[in-house]
Amino acid sequence: MTHFPKMTPNHGHGPRKDLNPDEHRNMLIFMVLAIGVYLLFNHFFFEPQRHAIEAQRLAQQTEAAQKTAGPAGITAPETVQAAVPRTDAITGDTRLEFENAAISGSINLRGGRIDDVSLKNYYETLDHKNKVVLMSPSGTEFPRYAEFGWVAGEDAKNQPLPDAGTLWRLSGSKKARLTPETPVTLYWENGQGLRFERTYTMDDDFLITVSQKAVNRSGKDVTLFPYALISQKGLPREFTNVWVVHEGPIGYLTKELFERPYKKMAKDGNLTRKAEEGWIGITDKYWLTALLPDQTETKTFRFIYAGSGSAKELEAAKYQTDILGAARKIAPGAEASTEMRLFAGAKRLTALDAYEQDLGLKHFDLALDFGMYYFMTKPFFHVLHFFGNLTGNFGIAIILFTILLRAAVFPLANTSYKSFAKMKQISPQIAELRTQYGDDKETLQKELVKLYQKEQVNPASGCLPILIQIPIFFALYKVLYVTLEMRHAPFYGWIEDLSAPDPTNIFELFGLVPWGAPDMLHVGAWPVFMLLAMILQRKLNPPPPDPVQAQIIAVMPFFMAFIMAKFAAGLVIYWTFSAFFSVLQQYIIMRRMGVEVHLFSGNGENKTEKVKEKKEKEKEKETEEAKDAPVPAEKPKEPVKPPKPKAKRKKKT
Repeated sequence: MTHFPKMTPNHGHGPRKDLNPDEHRNMLIFMVLAIGVYLLFNHFFFEPQRHAIEAQRLAQQTEAAQKTAGPAGITAPETVQAAVPRTDAITGDTRLEFENAAISGSINLRGGRIDDVSLKNYYETLDHKNKVVLMSPSGTEFPRYAEFGWVAGEDAKNQPLPDAGTLWRLSGSKKARLTPETPVTLYWENGQGLRFERTYTMDDDFLITVSQKAVNRSGKDVTLFPYALISQKGLPREFTNVWVVHEGPIGYLTKELFERPYKKMAKDGNLTRKAEEGWIGITDKYWLTALLPDQTETKTFRFIYAGSGSAKELEAAKYQTDILGAARKIAPGAEASTEMRLFAGAKRLTALDAYEQDLGLKHFDLALDFGMYYFMTKPFFHVLHFFGNLTGNFGIAIILFTILLRAAVFPLANTSYKSFAKMKQISPQIAELRTQYGDDKETLQKELVKLYQKEQVNPASGCLPILIQIPIFFALYKVLYVTLEMRHAPFYGWIEDLSAPDPTNIFELFGLVPWGAPDMLHVGAWPVFMLLAMILQRKLNPPPPDPVQAQIIAVMPFFMAFIMAKFAAGLVIYWTFSAFFSVLQQYIIMRRMGVEVHLFSGNGENKTEKVKEKKEKEKEKETEEAKDAPVPAEKPKEPVKPPKPKAKRKKKT
């Protein structure tokens, strides 16, 4: 059992700074309020800003031309006067189609760009009408493409090289189609002795490999540098602009993760790094487009931004990640080759781990934003994934994981609940002391310390375990927010998508009176369940002595219900079951300790006020009794007798 530390006497060294138990409660209240204020600010400021940016992008008819500084040959997107419909941009005779079990699309033979990729097994909405589009040609509404090529060295400045306008030819049948079983080779000759070949292969998942070859028949030495880039114009269609997950250029280079949010790139500018090992690309919340080079030679990796830097220009700026390989000096009659892999698909952890192992990459799993608690978030994900495969329902997996997590933190929670139970048990005595010494803070503090020592209660022992658990539950929150498996995953009842907010609304009587309540008043059924659990949890905690604190704590469950109503239903389900398990555990502990529990009545809610009122009434009664009591008669004083004279002793002769 933890004992409150004994107090040492103060020998005139200034005012005492004893541990005030209210300070711990104030600290927790401040933390909750700070988080709540941030969430409100995010909801009422950042969300409207995001919608405004999206509306402006949709209304914008012309796009400013953006140019990228960098090595010659790494091209910038063309000037676009108006957005071209995507269906028009990907049709025509200059398209080489490809398809496997996971992705489908086409390669533009003019320029050799991979600029048309759709995910076959993922859809934009629950109606499964439109598949998720990951890459689109330049000039469309949300352009993103991958480009490959060569940069000329000093001895090849006069040699024409393939660029965005180059028309590549198919080697073999003109009706060729790229599949995992049928690779496709393109070629182009510059007319001055250089022949360029490009072979595309693909696996059964999200990987396309581009092998480039340059054959020198010019009669003199030629130096070329291979390059690859991923370019994006503006912000992506599914940009969430939420601080919990990173969206934008990303790369892992020589044991360091680089995450470049769109706003940060506009502020900080370009970034260049040389590394032998690494990968680079552009990530969305659920999707990733990345370049995976060979891990044996030193290369130059760049994060490029081209735009004015203002918030209004974010949707019109250019974002680019590229890789420039080492020089290839090609003698007459010789050839040089290079290989680059393009990942274009969903951030499914099993796939990322498989590619990391097969290709010898370093931390390709960090494309998933596991955050600073990586050592917890990734194991959490694997456990959730296991429960999801076991039960066939990701919502049930969340509940099972919640039970497992509550069991794992049981020692910490048990310490907190025992401390809360003891504090609730002595709360009448604390209220009595506060009533007696309310104006004398120093004496009150001393008496409280004596009470804690007598009852062997340490107020801090209840707060510290809660603080330790905060990173654990935030790590789980992170996993639930970024995991792809929760997207469009149904639960029982009315929840069809665990990654979306609860669609019901208590202010519309859960659909019985659909009067079109504003988003601010959207509180679904699961947030209401969470509210009930938090109210029960509050009733089990010791009542705060300060009336202001009591009012804040009383309002806090309703505040959290409104905040969490905008979060994904899967997160609310986790929070609800976690709160109910906490109530059950705390109830059992308090009953075992002989503490009165009043979950469904107000008997224990205003204990402090009742004790104060009782004490005040007792004082008033004592005062009235003292006034009405008869004054006792004084006894007559006895006369004071004079002292007897002392007898004189006779002197001996």
